[in-house]
Amino acid sequence: MLNALRVPKGKDRYETAENYSIAGVLAGAALFAAGVGLTIISPAGIPTIVAMLGAIVAFASSVAMVFVWLAKDLFGREA
Repeated sequence: MLNALRVPKGKDRYETAENYSIAGVLAGAALFAAGVGLTIISPAGIPTIVAMLGAIVAFASSVAMVFVWLAKDLFGREA
């Protein structure tokens, strides 16, 4: 189970950064889903903050992934 949660390393630093970005998007989505699910119990307070934090993490990770793709296209070497 623990091996499934580790972020796999890529062939180069760009793929490794992309894998970390994908893991960030998945973690942000899970955090967002947990926050939305917890708003069933209480529509204000901590569940709302958790949902917003998950949305910010997912958005920031997806923006980072776009910049990694851009850097890979500009500075990466063709194999």
